[in-house]
Amino acid sequence: MSHDNDLSEPSDESEKKMVSRRSWMKTLGAAAATPLFTESASAEIVTSNSGEGGRFGNIVNVVQAGADPTGEEPINPILEELRADDTLLFFPEGRYKMNTTFRYTGFTNFGINGSNATIVPTSADEWIGEDERCFLLGVYYNPGQRIYVHGLDFDYSAPNTGVRAIEAYAIDRLFVKNIDINGEHDTLWDAGGTFNLTDPNGVGVVDGFRVPDGTAALVDEGGRIQYGRSGITVNRYHKGGIWIRNCVIKSCWDNGLYATDSDGFVSIQGGLYQNNNISNLRLGGVDSVIQGPRVVVDRVRFNDLNQRGIRIEQGARVLVNNANIDLTNPNGHAITVENAVTSATISNANINIGSSPVQNSQGIVVSGNTGRVRVVGGRINIDGPDHGGNAISINSTDQTTEPVIVENLQITGDRGGEPGGRETVRCDRDSCTFRNLTIRQPGPAYRQGLTLTGNNCKVVYSNIQTTHHPLINTGSGTRVLSSVLDSYDGYAAARLYPSSSDIEFVDNTLAHGVKDDGATNLRLVSNRFPST
Repeated sequence: MSHDNDLSEPSDESEKKMVSRRSWMKTLGAAAATPLFTESASAEIVTSNSGEGGRFGNIVNVVQAGADPTGEEPINPILEELRADDTLLFFPEGRYKMNTTFRYTGFTNFGINGSNATIVPTSADEWIGEDERCFLLGVYYNPGQRIYVHGLDFDYSAPNTGVRAIEAYAIDRLFVKNIDINGEHDTLWDAGGTFNLTDPNGVGVVDGFRVPDGTAALVDEGGRIQYGRSGITVNRYHKGGIWIRNCVIKSCWDNGLYATDSDGFVSIQGGLYQNNNISNLRLGGVDSVIQGPRVVVDRVRFNDLNQRGIRIEQGARVLVNNANIDLTNPNGHAITVENAVTSATISNANINIGSSPVQNSQGIVVSGNTGRVRVVGGRINIDGPDHGGNAISINSTDQTTEPVIVENLQITGDRGGEPGGRETVRCDRDSCTFRNLTIRQPGPAYRQGLTLTGNNCKVVYSNIQTTHHPLINTGSGTRVLSSVLDSYDGYAAARLYPSSSDIEFVDNTLAHGVKDDGATNLRLVSNRFPST
């Protein structure tokens, strides 16, 4: 599971730290693959002394203990009586009313099994207390040890209903599976689920946490839209390793999955993240991973501000692999790498971007002060009569020193070249490399290929075909080697501006020649200049 995005050899000290980190991740990975608890037990098994009974000393049927399964009477008083160490609470099929938070902290080995059980929180008007959670299992200063929650449904279909379903802080061993929140969360309270491992060696799995109906965009008494209603959050108290698998988060107002600002490891595997505001997936951390999710934006509500696909917030050696991002109705960029990221790799992404009346949405955007970023493999298809839009935008500032490498990437589609992103790829950063880059963009309005404003960039073994100039260069020290540059409309393969200097073209096919507007020290070696 380890991966190294650094582009140079590490020092001995940094190598030791990386090896130690990888060893820790390997240990966590092995632990995560081991069942934390038996999860296939039937109702009969979990009310006996076998199966789950091997994991819990006490197994309690909450209905037999007095909980109302009809949804008429709150079950909180019964749960307060039953909570105990080494105990599993079994919820038979039924509807269970809750009107205040069930809070249990500092325990060892506590679980809830509720296949076919539905938790029905009261409306915000009837909720008791200021702690807006159904289940609060541990807190950051007094976490639990070994937490298990399996198979609960939450019904938020009534008006003015919505609390955070589960918030859990475990020292070690957190397992949450098959949780469904049905109905739109339409209160100002926090939503979804929050999951943290508070010990650096702690391991957790969240599998099949589903929020298909999302959260409403609501305003407070001052008329401001309130944030905080995400589908899944991992917060600053997370120190261990957590694997988030096969989750479904849709139409949440403040991020679909929000996992940043912690010192722990987060691995997001698979799942569907659709039409979430701010970001569908927002990740940070050291060695954290997004593996194989499906991200969709095909609906923009009137107050959705920015529906990014994936936002890499901060951290080092972050990996996004095999992401499928379909922005049918884009309202934000597909993947954004923010300034606080010291290194990241985006590999084998499959990105489709349609036309948007809302804003100029781009494919992969690398912010100006990031560290080293690699884009390896994959495909970006960017279509429609939009007003421009870059498939890749690589930004820079005066403080930027680390390069970006793009290799083995294909860019297709008929996006036009109106102002606001005329180039398919724009690179404002020094020392970047484009290797085996293929661009096929026959769109109208002077659609261009690759614009280089940074210095000392390389284009190697690439094939760029666009309506207007395939290559625009204003920087110095550019080298183009063994590549094919061709304009569909017969423009020169490359245009060099007066600020260009020390430019070298070696062994290329440069259809329709080079348009030199005053470059200094241009060198052309063994190139071909076909006219068609």
